[in-house]
Amino acid sequence: MKIPNLHGVFVTTLAILSFTLGGAATARAAGTPTVSEFLNAINCVYLINTVPAGMTYFTNNGEPVTLVDEANGAVSYVYVTAEHQVVIAFQGTTGGLNFLWDPIGGAMQLFTDVKIVLNDDDNGTQPSVFGTSLNFAWQVIALARAKGYGVSDIFVTGHSLGGAEAEYVASQTGLSGIAFEPPGIVFQPAPGVTGANFVCTVTDGDPVPNFASDIHAEQPCAPPYVAGGGRAPHFGSMAFLGSTSDQTALQNYALGLTWWGLELDPWPFVEMVAEFHLPGVQAHDLNVRLNPSNPIVDGIGNMSGEVFDVGDLQIPAFKNEMQAVGRLIKG
Repeated sequence: MKIPNLHGVFVTTLAILSFTLGGAATARAAGTPTVSEFLNAINCVYLINTVPAGMTYFTNNGEPVTLVDEANGAVSYVYVTAEHQVVIAFQGTTGGLNFLWDPIGGAMQLFTDVKIVLNDDDNGTQPSVFGTSLNFAWQVIALARAKGYGVSDIFVTGHSLGGAEAEYVASQTGLSGIAFEPPGIVFQPAPGVTGANFVCTVTDGDPVPNFASDIHAEQPCAPPYVAGGGRAPHFGSMAFLGSTSDQTALQNYALGLTWWGLELDPWPFVEMVAEFHLPGVQAHDLNVRLNPSNPIVDGIGNMSGEVFDVGDLQIPAFKNEMQAVGRLIKG
């Protein structure tokens, strides 16, 4: 079942009521999906008609529950793990291999990226992709609750633009999850939402997640740096991957850019995105075997970062491991 972008107050209100009052639902599994399960979920939304190994589609009346909004590029697939946990996975820019059959959607995702950058930097209008993704998440929550899932069984994840959508949804619903390589975003968490069980990965040298106010990396191009916050921070905690030497190279490149002076050279930016941004790089650094995998999506990038043996860990243990090696900033 494909769920379009629904803006009706009635639909959203019913979803919220189901989320907050659905006492009949009982939890089916303890803990969270593993780092590997989250990463495989975000990788599959870049592939065509694939499901992560060991998972199935979350369905309604026998049809997979999905979101496709051509107006702003919001795309999401929902999976169920072997442990009976629901994972809402948001697709990143260009849609990966899906660009072959939906170039318009990929183009709108690029346009939304620009809106996020402008909103982060210049007080622009909040991109509609966030509202679309949030409405979809409320609908999935309502469906899941009706099927007997507890709130603690529902999670969000995404990569790049999809990671930004996951950040926003988590900040408004309190759902746990992992966002891979998302930029910082302008958001105000819903009352009582802390992000204690939400993590963003940031690979050193990757321009996308480093475009944020809570990382001292891409200033003066990024929003002004404020430790632990600022105009466009990440939601939850940040787990840093990769090599600090690559982060230094990114910082030096950003310092050499100017919007109104010297001629801009975008090529180093493109090179760094290709080197450090794609899911195969995070899979290498997190010791995850992507399954299924596709070399067009997963075989590109710099695989020289330090490997952290965290693929089989759930979110709390993942945070503890990264903190123990000095690579976690708590949100």
